[in-house]
Amino acid sequence: MSLDSIPCDIFVDISGTDCAVPSSRLNDALEALLPGQTLMAVSVKQALQCDIPVFCRQRGLQLVDQGEMDEMFYFLIRLDA
Repeated sequence: MSLDSIPCDIFVDISGTDCAVPSSRLNDALEALLPGQTLMAVSVKQALQCDIPVFCRQRGLQLVDQGEMDEMFYFLIRLDA
């Protein structure tokens, strides 16, 4: 199984050089997401394993799945209807 095998509507790499870049990229991608659609965010930064669940809770997003695969951390996020 690889990241490519996980179905999603939008894919975004949120790896960045500082803490504002991942949130900014994620917010930009979420603007294009329609209710019921999913976004796959990936990063090489391990710290985002704690940050993304908090980000989702604060914005009322559903974190469907998260894990590590292909040397990347992934987050599958759904915008509820």
